[in-house]
Amino acid sequence: MIHLNIGQYQRLKNSVITLLFLFIGINKTIAQEGVFSDYNNFLVIRPVELLDKTTILTQDIKSVDTSLKGAEYINKQPLFWNYLLVNYTEPEHYKSLKHINDTVALQRAYIPLVTKDASFAPLVTDYVDKVVVKTVARDTVSMNEIVNIAVKFFSITRITEKGEYVGKICVGVNDIKNTEAKRKPYIEAFAFNAIWKNRNNEQYNLYPYFIDAITKIYALNLGVNNEDRLLRAQGALFIQMLQSDQLIKLLEDEYNSDKDILPFILKPRSS
Repeated sequence: MIHLNIGQYQRLKNSVITLLFLFIGINKTIAQEGVFSDYNNFLVIRPVELLDKTTILTQDIKSVDTSLKGAEYINKQPLFWNYLLVNYTEPEHYKSLKHINDTVALQRAYIPLVTKDASFAPLVTDYVDKVVVKTVARDTVSMNEIVNIAVKFFSITRITEKGEYVGKICVGVNDIKNTEAKRKPYIEAFAFNAIWKNRNNEQYNLYPYFIDAITKIYALNLGVNNEDRLLRAQGALFIQMLQSDQLIKLLEDEYNSDKDILPFILKPRSS
């Protein structure tokens, strides 16, 4: 048995702490040299002219040069990042950019703003801490939590003059905003990415199931007032999608494919 006096113990303790901080410092330096060190590496803003000749600015995720360290964090899940960019930045924050006509000047003015965005920038920092440098433990989530979010990307958006339902997939986030008291950005982005990528994938048969679910709901008399009917139909659609084993399989498969680059850990389902 090795015995240490108080002085030796304190010196050993200080050495361990020093090594720990050195390790953290090295990891952060590595991260700073990679894709997230400069938002120019993966973000771009562009002016887009609409059919009515008005111009709007669109933020987008761009493909990262694979020679850049950490490019896979973006390139393997661009829709994940695009969802966060679109839904967790505040358009009003970028109004000052709309008068800039030169695209180079536009990008130059945009990056400092998005780097300081009160919603988006903390998500990037948190992602880096959890996935890249691993100084913060990733959250553990259940499949129930993921599915609860995922079903809300299947929407009945309106009722036609003939009384028929119009359904859409991954359009808008109003259903999430209206039902989730506490938003879960990473789970939302993951579910959006998984569903949109596989909406026409015959392996999961998701789109036909979605159409069949709306058809079954249409057969029910859910009210004479269209507003009430639409609200009830949407709730019924959530339940139908919640019962889809293929949706759950899709989400599990996507998680297993991307788990090394996701900022959360999926809790194993109890047998």
